[in-house]
Formats: sequence, C-alpha cells, structure tokens
Amino acid sequence: MRKINDVDVVIELDVHPHSEPKTMLGLLFEAINGQPGSRYHGMVTQNSRCVTVKYEDGTTVDLMPVARLAGEPDRAGNLFHFRKESDESFHKAVNPWAFADDFNKRVEFDQAFYDSFRGRRLLVEGTLEIKAETQPMPEHVPIEEKSPRIVALQLIKRNRDIAFRSSARGGMRKPPSVVLAAISLDAGPVKTSLIDEVINVANAIRVRLQQKFGARRTVEVRNPAYHPDVFTDRWPENEQAQDMYDADLRRLITELYRLRNDVLSMAEKSELLKKLFGESAAAYAIESHLDAQRHEMEAGRLQAGPRGKIAATVAAPAVAAGLRTSPVRAATREGRGTLKE
Repeated sequence: MRKINDVDVVIELDVHPHSEPKTMLGLLFEAINGQPGSRYHGMVTQNSRCVTVKYEDGTTVDLMPVARLAGEPDRAGNLFHFRKESDESFHKAVNPWAFADDFNKRVEFDQAFYDSFRGRRLLVEGTLEIKAETQPMPEHVPIEEKSPRIVALQLIKRNRDIAFRSSARGGMRKPPSVVLAAISLDAGPVKTSLIDEVINVANAIRVRLQQKFGARRTVEVRNPAYHPDVFTDRWPENEQAQDMYDADLRRLITELYRLRNDVLSMAEKSELLKKLFGESAAAYAIESHLDAQRHEMEAGRLQAGPRGKIAATVAAPAVAAGLRTSPVRAATREGRGTLKE
C-alpha cells in the first residue's frame, strides 16, 4: 500500500473568529491527544498554527483549526496563530477551500498527456484492454487523469524537500507548497511532456522570485481567490532565503535540460533522477521505462539499434518517449503533500 505523507486537514470550529489563539490550539491539542491509553495519546504535537498527529510509519496529519468570518466570502475564516517560544499571538484571514476550487478550475487537462500515460500504464500491465478505473480516494486518481501541471508541482516539491534535508539548512523554513501552486497558475499553457512542464513551472516560479518588495525585499503571493489571504506571510523570511530557493530551481532546470537533451546511459539517468527526486522515485521511473520497453520488444515493436540503443520499429500506441513517462502520483487533487520517495 502506498504511504501518504503530510496530509493537511482544515477543521472548522463553531467558535468566535477572534477567540484566543493559545486557548483554541490548546483545546484542539487536548481533544486529539486524549487521555493516557487512548488511540492518539503521545502521537500529537501542538504547533504554531496546527496540531500534528504523527503515526508510526512516518505519516503526519496536520489539523489546522479555523473559525468562519461573518460577512466574508463563503468559507473564509480566521486561523489561530500562537508560538509558545515567543508568546506571539494573532489571527490570520484564510480561505483554503476557495483556493483549492480556483486551482482545480484553472489547471488544464491535456489529452495528449492522458494518452501518453494511459498507454504506458496499460503497456506495462501487458494489456491494451480498456478497464474501468476505481477511485476510492482522490489521491488514488491515475496519473493520466491529472493535469501535467499538478504532477510537475509534485516533482518540484519533491526536489524542494530533498534540498532542504541538507544539514546546512537545518531548521530553515522551506517554500510552502501553496505558494508554489499559486505561482504555477501563471505559468501559461501546460506542456504535454512532463519534463517540459516541470521546466515550465520552475521557470515561472523563478520569474516570480525576482520580485522583491518591502523592508524584507521579498516576493508577495496572495490567495487568488481571497485577496486578504497572504501565502508568503512566513516565507521567505528575507531576501537571502528567497535567493537560495531561486538557486535551487536554477540547478533543477539545468539538470532537467541535461536529462532531456544529453545522450545519457540508463545508469546516468537513474543517478540524475535519484539526485533530483529521490532514490525510490528514480527506481520506479527506470523500472517503468524498462518494463514498457520489454513489452514493446515482446510485441515486435522495438529493435536494437546502433550502439545497443533500442529503437521503435512501429509507433507503440500512446506511449511517450523516454523518461517523460515517470508515473509519480500527486498526494491530493490540489497537488499538495509529498511524493512517496
């Protein structure tokens, strides 16, 4: 079973929207943590804006309480911020539902992308028979039913997570997923090729990171569906943090151009994918690629070319070229969360 990490849950509380943040977060912590011997006792941590449950397998669920604001757009509310270390306390207007709805309406479905991934998955399964899909939960939607933009965001966030594991960045806040998702909406038309779409979105984020305002000289990104909701209120903390992530994206783009354009062996591609997106994600991409090649070869559609390369003798139905077809799934329909490594 695929493990899901970093699930975000917004909990609407029927309380006054200006209730004391310290009290509201404390009450939620006590309610979830429970008494000794109860299911979640000892697995719960109170953070500055949420209560986190961490399971034995490493899965985490962040529960963020909000209270609706009267006279505001549907489902807008105040979140409660309280930091124990500094006694910092305030309310922040948010509307995550509006953003999720706006994002899903604006991301584009690409038929060629659907055909490419659908064909690859069916080929790996060894059949071209069209079967009904079952989707018990949103996160289990097959990759071909996703917009390339959502999958590209997942890979960019995976790369971000790997970069921020460095001991040199211990304790540093990483760019929030919602900031990356919001900027991606302005990345222009989606690309059918996944590698091109990752480059496209990464470039769009870099362009936005060139914008620097105010005393901190940092970018400002707001919820496009609810203007009072500022996504960049905590990151970047300063110009240096913004420039650091810009450099991360520049390296990612450079390596993706190399992956796309250079003549690399399968081992070299595997190492590059491992560096960019993690060991298991790289292994899965390579295995999927080789499985599809094997099925094509068995069907007589591939032949060995010069220098031992594999060439198609007949165009395989709906199969994209090379490693563009790495079937890595998003954790949610909105593209939030992390990829299984």
